[in-house]
Amino acid sequence: MSLWWANKGQLSPEQLDLIENLPLGLDQLVFGPPGSGKTNILLRRAQFVRPQGMPRVLVLTFTRPLTEFIKTGCVDADGAELFPRNSVSTYASWINSIYDGHDIERPTVTGQDLVADRTILAKGALGLAAKGKFPLYDVLFVDEAQDLVPEEVRLLKEWANVLFFVADKRQHIFSDATGMATIEELVPQERRHTLRFHYRLAPEICAMADKILVSQSGQTLSSTGHYSGPRPGEINAFGPALKAAQIDEAIKNLRLQIRAYGDFIANGDRLGVIVARRDHRDEVFAAFEADDILAGKSQIVRARDLNEEGDYSPSLDPERPVLILTAAGCKGIEFRAAHWLFCDEGIYYFKAETYYTVVTRAKTRLDLYFASTLPGTLAASYAPPVKPW
Repeated sequence: MSLWWANKGQLSPEQLDLIENLPLGLDQLVFGPPGSGKTNILLRRAQFVRPQGMPRVLVLTFTRPLTEFIKTGCVDADGAELFPRNSVSTYASWINSIYDGHDIERPTVTGQDLVADRTILAKGALGLAAKGKFPLYDVLFVDEAQDLVPEEVRLLKEWANVLFFVADKRQHIFSDATGMATIEELVPQERRHTLRFHYRLAPEICAMADKILVSQSGQTLSSTGHYSGPRPGEINAFGPALKAAQIDEAIKNLRLQIRAYGDFIANGDRLGVIVARRDHRDEVFAAFEADDILAGKSQIVRARDLNEEGDYSPSLDPERPVLILTAAGCKGIEFRAAHWLFCDEGIYYFKAETYYTVVTRAKTRLDLYFASTLPGTLAASYAPPVKPW
């Protein structure tokens, strides 16, 4: 069962309006808070336009984990295809395919600055659409548009007759990615739309997120939520503790959650374990595999390394509901429960938008684990229950 393909009867009137009632031939931009259905609108709109003379579409997402998560919902419970899985891709894979299709070597990148590298790759591909080797896309559907760089926006425009963007400026993780201004130059005010309500986040998660960032519209997540999941929501903090103790505590909590949220997991929900650095993922995975209950229940989700040997696949295994990934890699994904291990390791380089993004990945429960002290942004947005004097 898919989390991404809500039935028509499950959609709100404003969501349905953005799917079925917008003009087909014009660029559009949709803003919305976490859990407002932006990704679902993107996918359903792509499905809606294909039989109307616009079959050449591509859905672009920012991260490999989100791409693979969406692909899990491209077939229904009976195996029937809802949407072509090969029509969902990451930005990076799509840009690489442009170079490969034109037999052009990719520009050299540093590997040290992701935004700078993306800018170099997009700039190098500009102008290739004009060579006429491949037809333009009828529509390119672009998720997480707030983190595009200007050159990527221009490249998208070269390759598509129509662009359909969804975004949330409060989840703008890469401050050097300034493509939103370029998008707003392309899409006039009358074709920018804002989703008012969200449906995923428990009130307790909303209250914490509202203390991290203020909505540009002035409406809080707490005042616009229509959450219908398990109650009450829950936020916990564990620490100060050594890494091994943090992992042990996460194992204890995950054991319980796999049982408690079993029905939700059977319907496609996942449990997320978020870490600050890539090298943490293997350490955490090894500990989970050594546990009698969690063994075989987790997987690391990352992009495929072009130099990697072996049979690593980035696709999501439905038998492994616990996903281990970085804070940057969790963009756009939702978890019934999220565990942020070693959360104080990002204290010197995480922005408020990063904290906001990670906190709002959790639907019902969020567990924070730290070695020395809870980061100030998190401490100022969450107060644990006071122990008796």
